[in-house]
Order: sequence, then structure tokens, then C-alpha cells
Amino acid sequence: MKLRLIFFLALVFLLTAAAATNASAQKNKYVGYKHKGVIFGATLPNGAKDLGGGLLSNENYGVSRFSIGKKQMLWLQKLLARDRDGVPFWQVKDVLIFDNPKKNEEFLMSYSSTCTQDGRENFDMIVRAEFSPQTKKYKVLEAWRANARRERFEPLSIKGIKCEYIEP
Repeated sequence: MKLRLIFFLALVFLLTAAAATNASAQKNKYVGYKHKGVIFGATLPNGAKDLGGGLLSNENYGVSRFSIGKKQMLWLQKLLARDRDGVPFWQVKDVLIFDNPKKNEEFLMSYSSTCTQDGRENFDMIVRAEFSPQTKKYKVLEAWRANARRERFEPLSIKGIKCEYIEP
């Protein structure tokens, strides 16, 4: 019995370590990537499709959502320069990867977000929420702060975060 338990725990540890290594490898594939800004729905040369985003309180940084296949990613990006037409050039600083998000999951961020933290706006907060069409309410699932100074996403407690639905 003890041998089976040890074997089971070792297997769980190895699978967890392999998943973490794979996620880290996927993330590292994009960190440092430089690209010219594209319009919503366009695809970058690396195959990532732009799903929108927004600027942070430090407007030299932004968070954009991209997809490749069924994976969705949030990229924390630094503005490097603009061309003569004002099109930005970005460098990816940090990445969050989500496998197969549900159809009713949304990412709420930046100036267009309806989310507050302890009753206050936070333009550096990104919230993953589940929208219920029946009740027209969001259930906050996860949240992060896009820290421009440290150039990375930092997990936030979802306690005190509320997101409102506004009719279009």
C-alpha cells in the first residue's frame, strides 16, 4: 500500500513538473518577441491572431490578447517606438497562456474595463471572468496586475474585485 502511494505521489509530481516546464517553454517562446502593431483580427508573422487589448496607466505599456489555435494569451508589451504613421512597435515582456478558455469567459482590462478593486478603478488590472447571459453578471475567476516597472504579470486576490455588465 505504501509503495503504491509513493508511486502515485511521484507520478503526480512528475506530471506537474512536466506541465510547468511546458508552460514555461511556451511562455519563453513569446517573451522578447518584437512586432509591429496590427489591427484587431489581424495575424502577426509568428501566427498569433490579435484579439484586442489596451494601454496601462503607464501608456508606454499595454496588454493585448492573442490566440494561436485554441490557446489564448495575454501579452504584457512595452512600446518601443512608432513609425511615421504612428503605428507602434512592441516588445513582449511577459505572457499568460490559457488552454481552451470557455466560450463565456472574457478578459476585462484597461480603460474599457468595468471592473473595480475595492470600489476603485485600476487600469493595470486584468480580470478573467465568466459572463452569465441569463443574469447578465460576471463571476470573477482570476485577476492580475500588469506591473510595468517589473515588466510582469502579478496575481491579485479576487476579493474586492467586481465587474459590471453594461448593455451595448
